[in-house]
Amino acid sequence: MDKNYDDIFLAQWLNNELTSKELEEFKSSPDFLLYQKIADKSAELEAPEFNKEAVFSSIQSKINNTKETKVRKLIPNWAVGFAASIALLFGMFFFLNQPTTIATKYGEQVVVSLPDNSEVVLNSKSTISYSEKNWKKNREIKLEGEAYFKVAKGSDFTVKTNEGTVTVLGTQFNVNTRENFFDVQCFEGKVQAQTEKHQSILTQGKAFRKTKNSLPENYNIIAEEPTWKQGESSFNNTSLKYVIIALQNQYDIKIDASKIDVNEKFTGSFTHKNLQIALQTVFVPMKIDTTFTEEKSVSLVKQ
Repeated sequence: MDKNYDDIFLAQWLNNELTSKELEEFKSSPDFLLYQKIADKSAELEAPEFNKEAVFSSIQSKINNTKETKVRKLIPNWAVGFAASIALLFGMFFFLNQPTTIATKYGEQVVVSLPDNSEVVLNSKSTISYSEKNWKKNREIKLEGEAYFKVAKGSDFTVKTNEGTVTVLGTQFNVNTRENFFDVQCFEGKVQAQTEKHQSILTQGKAFRKTKNSLPENYNIIAEEPTWKQGESSFNNTSLKYVIIALQNQYDIKIDASKIDVNEKFTGSFTHKNLQIALQTVFVPMKIDTTFTEEKSVSLVKQ
């Protein structure tokens, strides 16, 4: 905001007690329309009945029972009348400034259109959050999970994750982030992928990956877009640990991998349409047996 409007100023405005100059200056503020919208909404709600006599009597009783009496100026009458409105005003202001959050369930994909017509496709068990109110000034999204971005040209567009940050001006790219895993693939334009200690500039067909206890890795991609958008998850020399996470997120299952080496590398893909085929596609070539211990629980054992 350009100026701080305190509760007294807002109460005077609601009570039509501003001078013509103050009102004209307030209306020219970029925040006026938001305050007006909140005030209009609050007017539609009924405030709880306020028993002024009972409250005054209670205060008077406490004053009389106090040994060391201090004289203070009482709250102006108009302030009492607008106390509930001010509380509601700021409550709604806080609500309207909360970030927009969108999350997907197991096996679900969702397409999100952003305020500038940029597009985000969320993969399963993923979440994004961003501020619609400040979008023009700050095109920033927080991501947990995996998403494919088609960014409209404009100011810097930033994707923040717990494992790293991606910054672009206008392009198409995929970000996959899980705990200790950060993978960025560029399908068009140019992006900057950055972790705490490493940075990589990616152009079309280039990718960057950083996992825990491993050196950052650059590799090439040939697809025109992520295969998971077409119902198939693909991996390039990726630790089994992250392939297993993808299987669990896609099919809502629990996989016990305590008896195998989850750091073993996997290159290949699995379908999103059939769990049995997906398990066989991943684990048969790696000579790993899969056993259902419960309906949604799978145990892995090396042959």
